[in-house]
Amino acid sequence: MLTSFIQWVDIGWMAGVAPLCPVTAQLRERATTTTGVVGGVGTMLGAGVFVGLAPAAGLAGRWMLVGLAVAALAAVCTACSFTDLARAYPGLGGGHRYARDLLGRWPGRMAGGVGLLGRIAGIAAIAGCFGAYVTPRDPHLGALVVILLAVGAELAALRLPPLVSRLLVAVVVIALAVVVVACFAMPVPPQASAPGLPGTDDPAELLPAAGVLFVGFLGGDRGQAGARSRPKVLVPLVVLAALGTYLAVSTALLRELGPARMALSPDPLRDALASANASGLDPILIAGVAAAAIGVLFALVGGTRQTMQAMADAGDLPTVFGTGGFGRALAGTAVVGVAGVLAMVLLTPVAAIQLSATCALFAAAFTNAAARMLERHERVWPARTACFGLGLSVLLVVAMPPVALVLAVAAMAAGATLGPLAALTRRKPVLDKPKHVHRALKI
Repeated sequence: MLTSFIQWVDIGWMAGVAPLCPVTAQLRERATTTTGVVGGVGTMLGAGVFVGLAPAAGLAGRWMLVGLAVAALAAVCTACSFTDLARAYPGLGGGHRYARDLLGRWPGRMAGGVGLLGRIAGIAAIAGCFGAYVTPRDPHLGALVVILLAVGAELAALRLPPLVSRLLVAVVVIALAVVVVACFAMPVPPQASAPGLPGTDDPAELLPAAGVLFVGFLGGDRGQAGARSRPKVLVPLVVLAALGTYLAVSTALLRELGPARMALSPDPLRDALASANASGLDPILIAGVAAAAIGVLFALVGGTRQTMQAMADAGDLPTVFGTGGFGRALAGTAVVGVAGVLAMVLLTPVAAIQLSATCALFAAAFTNAAARMLERHERVWPARTACFGLGLSVLLVVAMPPVALVLAVAAMAAGATLGPLAALTRRKPVLDKPKHVHRALKI
């Protein structure tokens, strides 16, 4: 860590003193790549690693390890599509803007609606994870406090400096490493299993497990700054780093707890430490959960408000959420905070993760479909990548729980409905100026 800090200071000083030096340019490019990897992986290490592994183990047992690889494949295809779209369409809006400009107004509204619900469910999931680990006696209180902290930071326009983000990621990685080492340091304990218990090794449940685990690979868009300069290096590197982390933690938990006990645990990492006679390391784990919650929630609350702002500017939400002064920023942030609190109260962390994963898979399908419409000179990755990502996203989303599917479809319907209603409240019609006008679907 000290070496990384010294390199960070040296690169920053050299970038300011000698901007024309070729060596400095290489160092700045390397620093950008490092920042992108750290930012992307840091956002991925949230509720998925602390809570999301348990429901996946309950579905497929040890086959969840294969499900991790499938989820990573879908994530890397979607990340490639997102990177190409971000290069062609710089600015705010994300999946909503890409789907609107390349697929049409109605798909854009549907993508925006399901994307907002997925982010709100993600807020509830990571806040619930914080409450389960940090304040187990009153998890709702802890979850409420951390949501209010993120909302207050967004209202104050506070952003985590790069060094602070790196420190938070370092704390999370250290906490996970402590759990993995503790699990492998002890002999394998006896593990009871029965046909009626969850966690049976079932390859038939591989796709539902992969769909749930897909939520663990969300957040790689934080590395877009580096991806624009070195996309073929950064995008796979971020996903592979997250996949390696998830495989290490999953293998350790399966070894120490077994799939049945792991599936029934609301906080599997804490139970793994207890099983390994390492409960004294709980403070390190709690610090890791707190660091993950702060980093992820800051990104989620800010990203959700920016998505609402972009949708309002496009005429798909009321103008009160659009670009403007502090009043509009307050309205958007307040709605995000209230929605996150309601979702946290109504959903368990596992249910919130399932809903977030379902919405994310729908959003990934829209993103890959939009990337398929780009011209050859506009993309870095081949069009087959977007096609494969689209097919895999649809395959995984149809395997998700019915309740989550219904809620995600309802969010798409709400997004399609709010657009015309918002247009009625405007004095002047919103003129769509897409970069590409009505492209025929390419097969």
